[in-house]
Amino acid sequence: MVCSSGISFDPVVAGERLFFDVAGIHNGVFSMRDRTTGSVWTHFDGTIIQGPLTDDDVQLEIVPTLHLRWEDWVSAYPDSVVLDWYPEYAAAYKDVEPGGGGLGGNFLQSLDELDERLPQNTLVIGVDTGTASRAYVLSDFGDAPTVLSDTIGGMEVVVIVDAADTFGIAFAAELDGASIDLGWGPDGTIVDGTGSVWDPSGKAVSGPLAGRQLEFVTSFVTEWYGWAAFHPDTDIYGR
Repeated sequence: MVCSSGISFDPVVAGERLFFDVAGIHNGVFSMRDRTTGSVWTHFDGTIIQGPLTDDDVQLEIVPTLHLRWEDWVSAYPDSVVLDWYPEYAAAYKDVEPGGGGLGGNFLQSLDELDERLPQNTLVIGVDTGTASRAYVLSDFGDAPTVLSDTIGGMEVVVIVDAADTFGIAFAAELDGASIDLGWGPDGTIVDGTGSVWDPSGKAVSGPLAGRQLEFVTSFVTEWYGWAAFHPDTDIYGR
C-alpha cells in the first residue's frame, strides 16, 4: 500500500485486458506500466504519463473500492478468495499503518508541489465529481460512523464515513432523478426515508428500494499529499 490509498481500475482499454507492473514514482505516488504497450500510467487517477497510448485520449476507469475489516468483508462476501502467502517473500512483508510515518525522500522529491494546508500524511476521503473535488479529513468525524450530504461542483453527493475503520466512499445522492437522503438508523444500518436499508457499496439490501444501486462518485481514502498533488484545486470540507 502506497500513500495509504487503495484504488481499483477497470483494466480493459479499447476492448483489451491490460496487465500492469510497478514502474516508478510520479508526483508523490507510484506509477505502473502495462505489459502490452509499455505505456506508463498513474495509480492515482488512471491517466497516462508516457508511452504509445499517450495521444489516444484513454484513461483507466476508477471503480469502487471498499476498505473494510476482514470480518466485515467475509460476512458480506463469504465466497471471497485471498491472495496466498508466499514464504519466499516473507522478509518483504510488513505491517502498515495507514497515515503513519513521514513522506520518504524519493516520494517528496517527485512532487510537483507540496500542499501544506494539512500535514502531508493526514488521512482524507478524496471525492471528485468531475467538475470539482473535496477532501474530508477522517479525524474530523470522530469514531462514530457518519453519513454526510454535501454538494460538490453542483452535484449532490452522499459521503459515508467510518473513521474508526479508515473507511470512506461517496455516491450521487439521487435515484431516478429524485434526491435521496441517507442516514444512520438506530440499529447501526444505513437507511433512507422509504425505510430501505443500504450497504456501504451503495446498494439497497432491503425495503422498497431493495436491489437499487446508487451511482459511484470517484472517491477513496488516501493521504493528503497525494490527493492534493493530483487535485491542486481541491477544497477541504469544514476548513
